[in-house]
Amino acid sequence: MIEITEAAANMIKSSLVEGKVIRMFLAAIDSTGANYGLALGDQEKDDIVFESRGVKIYMSPKETELLRETIIDYVDDDRGTGFIIRGPEDEVSACGSCANSDSCEHDHSSCDHDHSNCSHDEDCGCS
Repeated sequence: MIEITEAAANMIKSSLVEGKVIRMFLAAIDSTGANYGLALGDQEKDDIVFESRGVKIYMSPKETELLRETIIDYVDDDRGTGFIIRGPEDEVSACGSCANSDSCEHDHSSCDHDHSNCSHDEDCGCS
């Protein structure tokens, strides 16, 4: 199931273009984990469609297997602006699970994972 927060739904709805759909895809997997993307695109005949908060997200069947447990959020704060897409393999209990990974120099109360193993001497994956 794809869960879209209210903030993300509002931003997606305001970005829709007639004749196009919102496609979600796995962009890459690297040392920081999986990276997802959202893009306007064309509907494909074999697409799987998920709907949350009145927004339809289209994916290929292959990517649906990987991304079916995904949360899409939108942030606009002092750390930046953009979509945060958290998938099923994102480990929410580790420092590397914050969507804006960079360093541990941030307000940990804004993240939803445990920072007990966080050391400012090393990159913990949070910003």
